Amino acid sequence: MKEIRESAEEIVDSFKEVTKDLPKEEETYYGQDTLNVMRQDQSPSPKEEREEFERGFKKIMPESDEDGNLKVEVGEWTE
Repeated sequence: MKEIRESAEEIVDSFKEVTKDLPKEEETYYGQDTLNVMRQDQSPSPKEEREEFERGFKKIMPESDEDGNLKVEVGEWTE
């Protein structure tokens, strides 16, 4: 296990070294409260179908916050 970890760290370090001179890019993300669930005929999917999908997704998602939003974790190696 120690060898695997050291090998992984070497790979990450070499990747960081190769990419250090790449230009930095600013990104903007926007939150939306609208659904983008479209069928091939461009009609919205039925409300019941979307609600069933949401229930199924919430059953298998790892964690959620107090508002029911999916919680994700940022990797330790990110800055």
